[in-house]
Amino acid sequence: MEINENHIKASDGKVLRRISDGWIAGEEIYLGYAYYLGGIKLVEPILELPEHYEEIDAPIPEE
Repeated sequence: MEINENHIKASDGKVLRRISDGWIAGEEIYLGYAYYLGGIKLVEPILELPEHYEEIDAPIPEE
């Protein structure tokens, strides 16, 4: 995983998943404020941090 301030890029063959709700961000994400978690609007937005995400194996697309 490559972290550069507010930008995270997953390793080859991996994607980024938000730990709190399992949302898959894809291969890279620019961090900012999250207004929703798990489809529920937050009362107060939270500033996302790299530690809120984990790398997982990329899902295999269905054909």
